[in-house]
Amino acid sequence: MKNKKCMGCRKESCDGCSLSPAVKIKTSKETVGEGFFLPEDEGLSGLGIAFDVGTTTIAAMLWDLKERRQLAVRSSVNPQRAAGSDVISRIAYAGKSRENARHLQDLLVRKMDELARDMTQLPVSRVSVVGNTAMCEILLGLSLEGLSGAPFHKEYRGTAERRGSELGFSFLAGAQVLVLPSIEGYVGADALAVYTWVRHQDGRSNVLAVDIGTNGEVLLLGQKNIYACSTAAGPALEGAAVRQGMGAVPGAVESVALSGSFPRQDLFCRTIGDAPPKGICGSGLVDALAVLAKARVIDAGGYLPDAGEARKRGAPELICRRLDAHEGENRILLTNPEHPVFLTAGDIRQLQLAKGAVRAGIEVLLDREGIRGEDLEHIYLAGAFGSYINIQSALAVGLLPKVPAERITHTGNCAGQGAVMALFSQRVVKEMEEEAFGISHVELAGQELFQELFVRYMGF
Repeated sequence: MKNKKCMGCRKESCDGCSLSPAVKIKTSKETVGEGFFLPEDEGLSGLGIAFDVGTTTIAAMLWDLKERRQLAVRSSVNPQRAAGSDVISRIAYAGKSRENARHLQDLLVRKMDELARDMTQLPVSRVSVVGNTAMCEILLGLSLEGLSGAPFHKEYRGTAERRGSELGFSFLAGAQVLVLPSIEGYVGADALAVYTWVRHQDGRSNVLAVDIGTNGEVLLLGQKNIYACSTAAGPALEGAAVRQGMGAVPGAVESVALSGSFPRQDLFCRTIGDAPPKGICGSGLVDALAVLAKARVIDAGGYLPDAGEARKRGAPELICRRLDAHEGENRILLTNPEHPVFLTAGDIRQLQLAKGAVRAGIEVLLDREGIRGEDLEHIYLAGAFGSYINIQSALAVGLLPKVPAERITHTGNCAGQGAVMALFSQRVVKEMEEEAFGISHVELAGQELFQELFVRYMGF
């Protein structure tokens, strides 16, 4: 009997797309770390919270506005996942009825209230919010019709300022809530926040920022212009479209490497927290692709063979023994048989689609600026997935342009850092409103060049 698969993903064993209690990431009273830019003091006081509302994860950061100190951080899975793992599914759900749209807003508001209450029992005076355009419009109770078909457009302009009670908040009812500007289409306030942080951090031109989460936003700070696009990366790079995919939690395979020397090479996996393997997260998936390509298991087209074919290609014997077929689909065992984690041919295809979309989006922006990948001064990797990806593996599978590894930096939650900057400074808020109009939004849907590059970069 086949296992029941979760709605909206391919996983055989799914806990409702990770609909789990809030995960406490960090609680501290430390000042911000090195490289974290805060605007000049504008005389604010009280408590403030910066929210980064992602399609998959909601992150909340509590700050003492007067002392300029971070007090706590909380994170939780976005409860809207019940309506689908991606933005398109949720837009379709909201479009069916006004009740559905209100339900999505209510899920978001209650979860944000819960995260805030979990961090403090004191009143919160100021809240800043970033997220993709759909998340921001859902929170504001706006129509998502502009995002339901090309040409995609946003519903609100500038910063949407509301009292918490107007949006249905309970604990945050008295707070001033600033939903920061979106750029256009699916390129939302989170992408603008990434741009704001990068621009203050790095004043050079030809700088690329790639925020890879459930959606992929790409920003190019060129000499001629500033470009932004949203790529249909889908949830694959965060594990949601992979049978045994999971988030970056204990037990997730976070890295895959080759151990030993040819011909006795084998796969070696490391899990988060050194816990017994339960599944595989995004960084492990990219490692797995790079390693399997290097070991001549998968070919340039991403085809996963059976054991006999792999031997003919010259793949190491121990790795060949990990290949079998299940339910008519080839797969490879990444871990030990006692705690099996498999990667299937279908999983690899999902990853190829995501990788091809991200890389094609990057190349379209480079083409607009008239430069090549090697002309880039620096690449900043942001987002939950981008923060942990192995840079060498990302280069090996072609997810990123071939630049020296020292030109690539993990930035952590760049969107959240941009939200914190806006939390502390009305000047930064105004700056973001102006910059939103100055960034050229590149719509990829229907572009012949994007389709051509997408097919090219699906391979390895």
